[in-house]
Amino acid sequence: MNSYEKILQYFNFAPQEIDITLFIVNAAMTILLSLILELTYRRCANSLSNKSQFSYNFIMVSLTTMLIITLVGSSVALSLGLVGALSIVRYRAAIKEPEELTYLFLAIATGLGMGANQPVVTVIAFSILLSVVWVRYFVKPMNKLNAYNLIVNLQNPKDGDMEKVIDIVSSKFSRPALRRFDQSKSNLDLAFRVRVKNIDNLTDCKNDILKIDNSTVSFVDIQ
Repeated sequence: MNSYEKILQYFNFAPQEIDITLFIVNAAMTILLSLILELTYRRCANSLSNKSQFSYNFIMVSLTTMLIITLVGSSVALSLGLVGALSIVRYRAAIKEPEELTYLFLAIATGLGMGANQPVVTVIAFSILLSVVWVRYFVKPMNKLNAYNLIVNLQNPKDGDMEKVIDIVSSKFSRPALRRFDQSKSNLDLAFRVRVKNIDNLTDCKNDILKIDNSTVSFVDIQ
């Protein structure tokens, strides 16, 4: 085979033969790793979003990535076509926290590794990463054992309501951290990370915030 024929084969648009057995094995491993990732996210993540709903997408993301890499991996022409298609169709997800993006990247990386037919490296890297997550989950500083997410919602907020909430939270807890701030014309959401030493602080904080018109309060244990 001369150089010209090699170039034509390299840019061949015809679909390449795929080993179905190998594809099924890689898909099964991708599903298994995605389920483990989903379990890890539900148990170890500190996200304020709906963990069950968000982690439900991990399997689809991993399998879709694996399928794409498997199909285009043997042809530069198909890869270029994929780039053109992605420039037309844009996938957008409402990612509000870096932790969510980290888990999505891991799901995508799992699909990439399996689609590239590199199961050993993928499983080893996946195991190391999740081992770090679980070790950090179980080995926690004592001052985080009573950590809560304080979520405050204000309907039709007035001028100064946000400052009132911040003052109340700051007076009840030591060094609270404002983790999320979402506002629209008729709605204001504030999410704080607070450390609770006394349960009475929760009650006092809740009662003071509820004195503000159209307010709701919820405390979520991050454990």
